[in-house]
Amino acid sequence: MEKIRVLSLTKRYRNVLAVESATLSVGDKEFFSLLGPSGCGKSTLLRCVAGLEEPTQGEIYIGESLVNSTAERINVPTEFRPIGMVFQNYAVWPHMTVEENVAYPLKVKKLPKEIIRRKLEEALQAVGLQHLAQRYPSQLSGGEQQRVSLARALIKEPEVLLLDEPLSNLDAKLREQMRFELKDLQRRTGIPILYVTHDQTEALAMSDRLAVMNAGRIIQIGTPAEIYTRPVNQFVADFIGLMNFVPCRVIERSGGAATVELLGGHRLTVADPGGRDGEAALAARPEDIALGRTGPIRCRVAAKNYLGNLIDYKVVASGQVLRVQTPNTEVFREGEDLGLSIQRAILFASDRRSRG
Repeated sequence: MEKIRVLSLTKRYRNVLAVESATLSVGDKEFFSLLGPSGCGKSTLLRCVAGLEEPTQGEIYIGESLVNSTAERINVPTEFRPIGMVFQNYAVWPHMTVEENVAYPLKVKKLPKEIIRRKLEEALQAVGLQHLAQRYPSQLSGGEQQRVSLARALIKEPEVLLLDEPLSNLDAKLREQMRFELKDLQRRTGIPILYVTHDQTEALAMSDRLAVMNAGRIIQIGTPAEIYTRPVNQFVADFIGLMNFVPCRVIERSGGAATVELLGGHRLTVADPGGRDGEAALAARPEDIALGRTGPIRCRVAAKNYLGNLIDYKVVASGQVLRVQTPNTEVFREGEDLGLSIQRAILFASDRRSRG
């Protein structure tokens, strides 16, 4: 069952088109991320779902309820939408204890005290804050404050959770820890999450599916593996992870494959369902390039970085700088002449600057 449906949503601010004809759905118990660079429209789209912005066009359903329709002049206020929302800046009240912050939405509704107490205990237990119930925000770490925001969103028993870059203010180690906690929380509660982030690693690690956005448009929707291994264009390929782009020329085609010439005349056959001809761009991930003493393409090591579990090299082949990543057991010297082979690649149109 779809818990969120966004249909042909457009949001315009005077002459600025923030979101253009966006369509997506979030399923029951699904962790769905909106990923893209700053200013691409992902937070605007989330705020439209939350009711904090009114779309210029389109429809939004939460569960079976139509909460926004420009055609039918429907725009349900935020407070009446079955959502819980967590912001980037936590938004906890400094003069309230943890339990006062979390219980606040229910106290505003003037629910009976025994119901508030029961729901408060459940919400605090869900995020592991029972032992900190009497502390104030100034006595908490950033991660603990973020969990207060999550508990406050959960206590309303929403149909969906909307999270707007909730981990961006945390340090790297705590951010990684919170990724696991958020995903575990979502699995335990079963509440679908619509999550906004500009962090590729975060989106790939946490999402069941994600939408990559650029310049207000949704460019591709898929699982993390689909987005990473089968990007639909150069923007997605370049934005998700590291990617080498090598100019090449298609010299022969056979079925869904193309033979291309690149890097000093080396020829390589790659899958090309797009049926390109002439000038093209070959895209290869650093881990999909093998580096060694022998190899069909000669190169020189320009720089190397030790990253613990792997070594990240910059190599130069026929004037082209490439990134190559190898296990930390394969160590080569800077300045060393080596050979490389491209083991997996994707073919794109030659214009790397494509908007998407």
